[in-house]
This record gives sequence, structure tokens and C-alpha cells, in this order.
Amino acid sequence: MTMNRDRKQAARLCWALLPVLIAAPAVAQPMPPQGQGPGQGGGQPQAPANPADQLVGLFGATCLHFAGDTAAMRGFLTQQGAPSMPPQAREAFLAGRKGQAYDVSVPGVNLALVSLDDGGCEAVAEKANRDEVLNTLQQAAREAGVPLTPLGAQADGPNGVQHSAYQLTAAGKQMHVMLSTAPAPPQAVLTFAPR
Repeated sequence: MTMNRDRKQAARLCWALLPVLIAAPAVAQPMPPQGQGPGQGGGQPQAPANPADQLVGLFGATCLHFAGDTAAMRGFLTQQGAPSMPPQAREAFLAGRKGQAYDVSVPGVNLALVSLDDGGCEAVAEKANRDEVLNTLQQAAREAGVPLTPLGAQADGPNGVQHSAYQLTAAGKQMHVMLSTAPAPPQAVLTFAPR
């Protein structure tokens, strides 16, 4: 299987299991397989990674899976060998907030994960198409049978930043999710805010 298909399947599985994962205590699980590169497993060339699939998959497997359990998520990321961002990059991602930032990039897609001390979480893609991310997020929620209710949207003036807020309900818990996009990198951020 290619990495893109593996990640997409893992994202669908995570969304499908979301009500169970949220109801259960967060326990570190191994990350989904990353696929095989050229020259491995028959030498099948890999399809380019789809940033929307990667971002939504990352968001589901971390921010939503651990749903505000900062210590468990950070333990999971450490266990998986996700490197912390260097100080200058970390400060840029945190923007004065307290927390940690990790480089969770995959070949062809630059990704970051921001774990805030207050339980908030952000999955960030350097480049991603807003419509593709939104469609992937909505499709994943639909396939999992998890209501994703729009709460509102707003555009921030001349810089082209757009924000769309949603409420996600799983296992009786309500969570706020926001998709923020911009024409310049980082182009897409999915944010989980604990209630």
C-alpha cells in the first residue's frame, strides 16, 4: 500500500472509532503504518501525499483521539519519536501561548502539531487546499456517524484568512473544532478547543 492510502485508511478508522476513543481513557497506541517507499515491498512508486488527507488524519489521530488529555498526547508523540520543534519555530507556532510544538511532517507534506498546556490542540499544514480539507473533514465525520455542526464562519479582511467553526459531538461529548485557512503558509490549521 502507498503511504497516502495507509494514512487515509487510518484517518477513516480513527474517525469511525472516534466515539469509542473519546469514551475510553486515552492510552498511547502505535501510529498507523506509514507505507513503503520505492525500492521496498516490490518497489511500487508512491503516489504523492494528499495534504488534506494527511491533515485530517493527523487531527483525528491526535487532537480528537486525546481530546484535551495533554499528557497522554505528548507521551504518545514522544513514544512515536515525533521531534519537538526547535525553539524559534516552537515560539512561532505557539504565538505567546504555553505548550509544545512537534514536527510531524510526512514525505511531501509539511505538518506540525501544537499541543497547548490548556488542552487545546492544532494540526497545521504548510500547504493545503481549503475546500479539500473541509470536504475531507466532513466526509470523515459523516463516515464515522459523528455530527459535525457548523457554528459560523468569518473572513479576516484583506489577508484572506478564513475561519469556520464547528461543534463535533461524539460519545456524548461536545467539542469545538475550527478550520482556519489562508492563501500563504501555513495554509490550513485544524484546531480542537476543549469545552
